[in-house]
Amino acid sequence: MIIVTGGRGGIGLAVVRKLTEEGAKVVWTDIEEEVIGEPVPGATYFKQDVTSEDDWKALEEFMAANFDGIDGLVNNAGIYQHLSIFDTTMENYRQLMRVNAEGALLGCQTAMRLMNPGGAIVNMASAAGIKPGPVAIAYGMSKAAVLNLTQAVATQMIYLKNGVRCNAICPGAVNTPMTKIGGIDASDNPLMEMIKARSVTGDVAKASDMANVAAFLLSEQSAYITGQAIVADGGYLVC
Repeated sequence: MIIVTGGRGGIGLAVVRKLTEEGAKVVWTDIEEEVIGEPVPGATYFKQDVTSEDDWKALEEFMAANFDGIDGLVNNAGIYQHLSIFDTTMENYRQLMRVNAEGALLGCQTAMRLMNPGGAIVNMASAAGIKPGPVAIAYGMSKAAVLNLTQAVATQMIYLKNGVRCNAICPGAVNTPMTKIGGIDASDNPLMEMIKARSVTGDVAKASDMANVAAFLLSEQSAYITGQAIVADGGYLVC
């Protein structure tokens, strides 16, 4: 049983689809139930705002009442704002930190109470959390916090000797509804053209590319990997 937050569209929906196709039972959460794309048969929806402690408590109670623990959590819910340091207000900063960082923290805390031995947490971070740029300042800060959280949780689990792992995925540019809402459109944007030129495929990533990494990190194939940030950016950071 795996929980996926932010499962309504983009990477989250792709993760729900991938895990379901591989035979996993999935509960996905989001503020709204209507998906942006093709619905995934067999997956269970739970209404949730990841910034709400009450919503996380309700999800924990729902999972405990209906399932025998969980085997994984994908902390995917997040928002993006394409703002320079001059344009970023404190409200922008606080909103990004609430959703991206605090939401991930609440998710990890909840998962650690529900997790079966040998389970895994996957946090969706970003290449922007490793290498900051002149735009999306607060977004990068929030994702850097997620990377720190990932290592802290992994360390805690090592000391508890319960076999639970915690890793992060750091996507580069991914063609999803969130990036378009954030002011970036992969079809006509100078930044995207530069990213494509520095990509091993010559294009931005598909949501399914990130879903494949998430499925690997949740599986027994990654049993000896924990506390790591898996960069899936097509080579952008090394160019």
